Amino acid sequence: MTEPAATTASQATRAAIELLTMWISEGDDEAREEQSQYIGRRVSGLSETDRLHLIRGQLYLNELLLLSIAEANGANDIETLQAGALQWLREFALEIAE
Repeated sequence: MTEPAATTASQATRAAIELLTMWISEGDDEAREEQSQYIGRRVSGLSETDRLHLIRGQLYLNELLLLSIAEANGANDIETLQAGALQWLREFALEIAE
């Protein structure tokens, strides 16, 4: 499936939200396998530039989510928000089994 390049941050983020929404809507193994296949088909049909835009959208979305977590934990300015997001990432990385 080929789509036009997501040229703006908003378009890239919307594409990321679409994939994440689909990914978390069903949680069992069979549904996740189908979702993985769908995402694979979507990505394989895109140009290299469009794939980069999709990755950029995922990064934007992750940043927004992390800043929201930091804000929920009391951060209220950009420096504190960024520090809180980085701290959350460091702590979470330690919890992930290798």
